[in-house]
Amino acid sequence: MKALHRIASLALFALLALTTSGAVAQAPAQQGIAAVVNEDIVTLFDLDQRVAVAIGSAGLRDSAELRARLRTQVLRTLIDETLQIAEARRLNLSITAANIEDAKRVIETRNNIARGGLAKFLSDQGLNEQSVVRQIRAELSWNRVVTVALVPQVKVSEQEIDAEVARLAQSNGKFRYLLSEIFLPAETNQRDADLRAQAQRLGDDIRGGAQFAAVARQFSRGSSAFAGGDIGWVMEEQMAPELALVVRSLNVGAVSMPINAGGGYYVLQVRDKRQIGVSDANDTRLHLKQIALPLPTTAPAAEVARTEARAQSIAGTVRGCEQMDSMIREVGNPQSGDLGTVRVGDLPERFRGAVANIEIGRVSAQVRSDFGVHVFMVCQRDVAAAEMPTREEAAQTIGQQRLDALERRLMRDLRRNANIDIRVR
Repeated sequence: MKALHRIASLALFALLALTTSGAVAQAPAQQGIAAVVNEDIVTLFDLDQRVAVAIGSAGLRDSAELRARLRTQVLRTLIDETLQIAEARRLNLSITAANIEDAKRVIETRNNIARGGLAKFLSDQGLNEQSVVRQIRAELSWNRVVTVALVPQVKVSEQEIDAEVARLAQSNGKFRYLLSEIFLPAETNQRDADLRAQAQRLGDDIRGGAQFAAVARQFSRGSSAFAGGDIGWVMEEQMAPELALVVRSLNVGAVSMPINAGGGYYVLQVRDKRQIGVSDANDTRLHLKQIALPLPTTAPAAEVARTEARAQSIAGTVRGCEQMDSMIREVGNPQSGDLGTVRVGDLPERFRGAVANIEIGRVSAQVRSDFGVHVFMVCQRDVAAAEMPTREEAAQTIGQQRLDALERRLMRDLRRNANIDIRVR
């Protein structure tokens, strides 16, 4: 079985969506203690800096009101990170200066920052480098803990894989969902209404334009947080009933309202869904040719009528790809031509319906865009084979579920056994 997803995809946060957001305005740095976690301290300065990083990296619009409402959630994340770093220390799993520098290079590469330029980049954004380094250290520390202490506990037998493959073979027609999650665990002395409101606001931020993965990295406290909330492909029966009920009703790309399940609140996003044993129409590959007739969106009605009539004439007279080539040459504009082989799911949504089911060698119905009027011809269609999960995918699913459960249990125990004194509200 290849490396479990949680370990193989160390996020090292493609965290800095800051490059387009401009400098993050901040309240004046405060002195003092935000929380004491066993013998470790989270300062108010740590808290304010991480709030700024969270706002910038999640693509949120900064304001004093936003900073105030995020402080509680960010503080709980900092407390979790403090516990994770301490657990690595207890297990004698050290993170070296070289590890931190390697992580910085990854961040620079992923954000098109010149080598060695991260400190200046952060300074230009009004951020403290040490706050980002603290988050790097926490992520590296926890991945070491998971790799050393938890992964060896995950065993998946051939018999279990056989049983999972057999179960999947009996699941033809059922849906699998590619999911991302944000999880906020319930804690002692925290009102349910407050936790639900926090989850609601995060979902609202995403629906307002923030990137789900960036928000998950900063605010989710589930085991998938470092991977941007990605939990991979999941079937309904592999979810808690409360989650399955909601996921079933979501369209691809949709973000759920808060769901109370598993000792906290979830916000879920369905990134894709597929039926087991059924080919996905979006994976069909088409050899397409296009004629595009220019038509400004402000064109007068008479010009619209002439252009649409010409498109109709082409559709009624052109047969076969050779005639289509001749018509493309006759039209003579660079927007018309051979588009090559294209996956249906990669086409703009407005074009998919026009080409998905047309007969090979026939011209499609016309489609209007901001450029003009388009007609297409399919010269070849390669239908994707029906999808069945492989043995490797079955093993990966079982192993990942077990690793996630171990991570959740360890974090729950660390929180439960810790002496946590929160000094700020």
